[in-house]
Amino acid sequence: MNDTLSNELLTLFTSRINRLNKQDSSNTTNNQESFDRSSVIVQALINIPNGILIIDNNSNLLFINKVAKKIFNCKKNTYTNQHISFLINNSYISIKQAKDFQYTFAYSKNNISTYNIEFKEIVNNTYLIVTFKDETKLNKTKTDLLNSNSKYNLLINNIPDILLQLNDKGDIINYNYGQLDDSCFNPDQYHNKNIFEVFPIEIAKKIKTMITKVLSSNDTKEFKSTIQKLNKTYHSIIRIYPNNEGEVICLIRDISEQILIENKLEYLNIYDSLTGLFNRTYFENRLSYYNDPAFLPMGLVICDLNGLKLVNDTLGHSYGDIIIKESANIIKLSLSNYEEACRIGGDEFAIFFPNCSESLLIKYKDNVINKLNEYNESNPKLPLSFSIGYSIKSNTDVDMNTIFIAADNNMYHDKLLQGIKNRNAIIEGLIQSLSNKEYKNADLKSSLYNYVMKLAKAINYPEQNMENLKLFVNFHDLGQVSISNEILYKQEPLTEEEINIIKRHSEVGYKISLSIPNLFHIADWILKHHEWWNGEGYPLNIKGNEIPVECRLFAIVESYIAMISEKPYKKAISKEDAILELKRCSSKQFDPLLVDKFIDIIKQEL
Repeated sequence: MNDTLSNELLTLFTSRINRLNKQDSSNTTNNQESFDRSSVIVQALINIPNGILIIDNNSNLLFINKVAKKIFNCKKNTYTNQHISFLINNSYISIKQAKDFQYTFAYSKNNISTYNIEFKEIVNNTYLIVTFKDETKLNKTKTDLLNSNSKYNLLINNIPDILLQLNDKGDIINYNYGQLDDSCFNPDQYHNKNIFEVFPIEIAKKIKTMITKVLSSNDTKEFKSTIQKLNKTYHSIIRIYPNNEGEVICLIRDISEQILIENKLEYLNIYDSLTGLFNRTYFENRLSYYNDPAFLPMGLVICDLNGLKLVNDTLGHSYGDIIIKESANIIKLSLSNYEEACRIGGDEFAIFFPNCSESLLIKYKDNVINKLNEYNESNPKLPLSFSIGYSIKSNTDVDMNTIFIAADNNMYHDKLLQGIKNRNAIIEGLIQSLSNKEYKNADLKSSLYNYVMKLAKAINYPEQNMENLKLFVNFHDLGQVSISNEILYKQEPLTEEEINIIKRHSEVGYKISLSIPNLFHIADWILKHHEWWNGEGYPLNIKGNEIPVECRLFAIVESYIAMISEKPYKKAISKEDAILELKRCSSKQFDPLLVDKFIDIIKQEL
């Protein structure tokens, strides 16, 4: 045992024994004899649950009970009539003072006990009784309680609830408002208040009723509440729990976000999120509903938005979403409160007409077409068009699924009749959009065309293909309709994402040209006109003679015109410098033989 620690305990014992020797006593009887006369008391102390030592005024140990022997880890049967230091120094345990009159006895790393030590003088103040009271369990209980309280407070302070302790009258005895950031309740209003002073009257009445029920049944009760405050709706769930006698705990949890999500899910269950029309699921359920004879004659109209795929492929799905929403608005404009419009596919809409007539359906179709024409006059860039079909259920012999099939077939018949006209209208809109984006003026276009024709003749390009080459020159950048003006005319360096958008225009132009009969045969040239001789171009990374000759000669001419022309984002360079740049890029970006031919043409002009 550590000597310093043993000295601490010995010093404590010695100080108390010295007090014995200072006491006045007229009794001169021998200590041991006096102690023997108290043997009856001693026998009574043997089985006391506390550790007991009896020490005389000479610091000799006169008595040690079983509990004390265990405390001091005694191995011998007796330590009596020996100095108290012998007991302590031979215990082979570590003793450390925890606080006044409290010591910890460490028997091993995981076996530590704590004792309170008390002293009492007996038999004419000539003996000292030392009592060791085991506080180990009590201290552990206190520690566990503190930890439990700490965890409880941590939990309470971080729950997303308001906690109120209420008596049977609804008075707020105590409260905690956790981690609420936004609530319709002000925490400062709870102190020393009654629930009728804090809550709206209807909610306070409900809480008061629940308090009575909980106190009588000892069961938990709960209900939902809604409070409108500062133009905002708060939803809460209020739970009442039994607490102490005559008291309850009231937990209030804000479930506004949960209700918002539930409402949104409920909305999405029957509505299309993009257009606000009913969705496909709702449509299929209503097909059965409208089989009821009460709705006869029952009409169904199918509208299909023409050219959506082309718009998505060329201008992107965000633009496609815009025309879907515009189409939905046109469909809704001509409806009364009795009809229901649904979006049943990406570009397809269905409208239910209960108790209708064929003349009403024809009138609706005409109204939709008129609304489309009005829209297209205001939005010539990309006109909208519908293919429309309808059918009527006149008796109970036909179900609504059959009517749906018939209306859908009639819509496709209309699409066949209007297909070429509708497609041409969209293509014209795209071409008009392209012409509005082009930075090339008439002179630049003329120069581009003339140089391409000269270079083609210089390499003996087939005369019968010249017309196709002219079309290619005019529509090579058709895909630029998909590029915003902000990117197309940006003066600062382009980001990697913007560069990728620019590169995509070759593919967009290819897809558009495949949809136009007059351009179908030059679609491959539009796709490949940005490929490089060394394979580092885009979008296919083909090289050399894999690149169509039309694309190779056009690339040289376009680059030359671009270099000698002023643009919003760059200055023009001289023709001589442009020739040097063409030579530098020969065999890298451009076909070297075509570069030489073109430079000969430019030098002849110079």
